[in-house]
Amino acid sequence: MNIINNSNVNNYSLVTSKIDVDLAFDFNSINNDVQQCLDYLTTWYCKIGCIQLFDNGKIRDLSTILSHDLINRLIAKLPQVDHTNYKLQINMENKFNEELSLLYNFNIKKFLIDLKLPNDYANLARVVCKYLKKPILFYFNIPVTENSWDLWNTFRNMTGYSQQLGIVLCLTKYVPTCNEMSRWIGEPVRALSICTDFFISNQKGYPVLGKQYEDILKIAIQQKWIIILSGEPLPNMLDYFYYIMFITKNIIIPSPILECDDLLQLPLQPLRDNLMSCVYHVFEQDPVKYTQYQKAIHMAIIDKKVKKIVISVIGAGRGPLVKASLRAADLAAVDVKVYAVEKNQNAIPTLLHYQKNLWGNSVEVVFSDGREWDSPEKCDIMVSELLGSFGDNELSPECLDGAQKCLKDDGISIPCEYSSYLRPLMSHKLFSQTINNNNIMDDSCISNSKNAVFEQSYIVLQPNSYKPTKTKKLFTFNHPKRNIDSNSRYKCLKYEINSNMQLHGFSGYFDAILYKDITISIEPSTYSVGMFSWFPVYFPIKDTMLVQSGNIISVHFWRCCDEYKVWYEWCVTSPKQTPIYNCLGKSNSIKL
Repeated sequence: MNIINNSNVNNYSLVTSKIDVDLAFDFNSINNDVQQCLDYLTTWYCKIGCIQLFDNGKIRDLSTILSHDLINRLIAKLPQVDHTNYKLQINMENKFNEELSLLYNFNIKKFLIDLKLPNDYANLARVVCKYLKKPILFYFNIPVTENSWDLWNTFRNMTGYSQQLGIVLCLTKYVPTCNEMSRWIGEPVRALSICTDFFISNQKGYPVLGKQYEDILKIAIQQKWIIILSGEPLPNMLDYFYYIMFITKNIIIPSPILECDDLLQLPLQPLRDNLMSCVYHVFEQDPVKYTQYQKAIHMAIIDKKVKKIVISVIGAGRGPLVKASLRAADLAAVDVKVYAVEKNQNAIPTLLHYQKNLWGNSVEVVFSDGREWDSPEKCDIMVSELLGSFGDNELSPECLDGAQKCLKDDGISIPCEYSSYLRPLMSHKLFSQTINNNNIMDDSCISNSKNAVFEQSYIVLQPNSYKPTKTKKLFTFNHPKRNIDSNSRYKCLKYEINSNMQLHGFSGYFDAILYKDITISIEPSTYSVGMFSWFPVYFPIKDTMLVQSGNIISVHFWRCCDEYKVWYEWCVTSPKQTPIYNCLGKSNSIKL
């Protein structure tokens, strides 16, 4: 007998659309038929149910399964396939295959399998691999213990880095440390499962979690994991879900910036490519960057102590730095002449429009590469925003070295200094995307190797990653230079690791001193809050390796230059040796 009516269904849709986290229930027994389980899910505002659909080899409630579209509603539980007795293992494997195949034919494509210590799951890994070419998602129940990550990592390395694998973290009496939870964020965790037995009653008699478990719940909500309650259905079950909804309302869940979380993108090459107007438009919306630039320009003008200031903007784009320069000069109450130097023909019409209708004779638009421009007069200040996510990766050093001839001997460059930073990274999601990357190859790639995807850098927001250490400074560049020398660099960085991890690559950042104490930064410890013009860099390594607690990660990094291009090379020498990636820029380079 159904326990809901149409009004319940309408209310369900209204409520679930306003809940910022997906709720689910894991039915631990087969005491309820499938239809009753579905009715419970609707009553409790759950989008998903984990249900055992077979009983003694026979499918349960076939009529309900056939009459509903359950592809996004159910996660079907599957049996174990590992046993030390080979004949029993074959029987278990046959049962697994039969159940999965039948359910798949009924359009059920999400499956849940227990993965518990101390079992050996080699055969499960083997069986799962057979199905990874089908549109199937496998979820693995993993109890949270001190060693559960090691279990998962062993299993994951047997199956390979598929995006069809997901983790359901199951709370136990063991309370993980903050670092252990951070490490799980680097894994493909899809859900947090909480048994109703872990709840306690508050003073009013309602079910709540103790502080330690509630803190874990808050992390899960922030990471947008599904929240699964497990156990037997209780008369006051809805109170348990109301508690989760209450916790959710008091948590700020970060929204992805431009829907770019974990999306691999190639860095821009503005010297090689003429950027489109829409690209400029996105960057011009940054609420922080141009405010900082204006402050820096204003302070530099004040320090010059002149009545007229001459400013060159190298790489003017559609004019945001020109506007910042004019505002800064107006605040300083000085006359100003701005040379807006831009090589991109797509940006020139906008600059000319502003010059004609707004700026007048205060601005001269110059259609030229800043390196080749011969200024009609020496400038007091040279302003540029040629920085990339790794500081120098859009060739700011080379561009400003060529352009600094426009400056007076005591001229000021804004920015005057910038540095790149690096730290180790573990991310199942980023690594699996790199493996399956068949479409994101830079035009500079001359390698035919399938490994070329591991020899280029990517720009990517990295919320689903684990970074076990603080960053370390890599390369630093200063402007203007008294003597123009090579911008090639080399450095070896070492990181001591305090928890077991799987190394998938390195995360890169930059910071810049615009002028004196005015800075912009995406380096985590000095991050310019609210600035979104730059995402971190991801340098993958093909030869992923287990790094154990106490190990030292040694990474060697080169910035290489010739007369046509700039490129990075990198390798790891401890705890294991990798090849040198991107040797001679064969897979990725930045055109001068």
